[in-house]
Amino acid sequence: MNLSRFACAMALTLGAFTQVHAAPLVLGDQVNVDNRAGSVFTPSTTGDSNGLYQEVSFKLNGNKNAQGANAGLFVLDYKHATTSWTQFLSFCLEPDVVLASFDNPYTVNSIAGAGYTVGALISELWGRYFGQINSDTKAAAFQVALWELAFGTTDKNLNSGDFKLTSGGDVKSTAQGWLNSLNGTGPMAQGLVVLVDNPNSTERQDLITQGPVNNVPEPTVLALMALGLVGMGVSQRRRARAQSAA
Repeated sequence: MNLSRFACAMALTLGAFTQVHAAPLVLGDQVNVDNRAGSVFTPSTTGDSNGLYQEVSFKLNGNKNAQGANAGLFVLDYKHATTSWTQFLSFCLEPDVVLASFDNPYTVNSIAGAGYTVGALISELWGRYFGQINSDTKAAAFQVALWELAFGTTDKNLNSGDFKLTSGGDVKSTAQGWLNSLNGTGPMAQGLVVLVDNPNSTERQDLITQGPVNNVPEPTVLALMALGLVGMGVSQRRRARAQSAA
């Protein structure tokens, strides 16, 4: 298992989040994505010197060998052709693709438009638990739960199926508890969009975020800003598909 790769990891800088969704994301838009804050993990105001993420390991598509990544919430920047850069909170949907040079432009899609059939489950997960992300464990658990739903065919079980989490602890128990609660009766997040870089590429890494309404910051963003969880940077990415099981 190689834990040197970073899938959707995040870091924090202080006081840099001065503008939230100045240019709204609209379905069909094409935007450039970048990491304007830099790629080095920096201290947070909560005493976590590395930011909100945690190492996890997993197996994909029944492969016998586990692979690892740092899973967590991060902030990137997007820009329309005629607008300034805007920071946005995001998770990724591919567990085995790590951030590298961005394959711009990205196209703004709905969850279904990006090819995912689990939009209702993702919307309920986001609606129930996104506002609770305030620690390494919860950031990693949310990312793990998203991978379970989005990768292959989900059974909402981290011990079986196309995505199997092989690491344990609080991240696994938290994520599994959240997945177990998804029954269609919870609050459904509105405005979720997926940024798709190259739909035909094996290097494709989809980024999911929640769009704004009339440039008003989402309540969760304001809560994160109050905690000082702002201006996050992301590590480089590279495709590292697991080999088929023997």
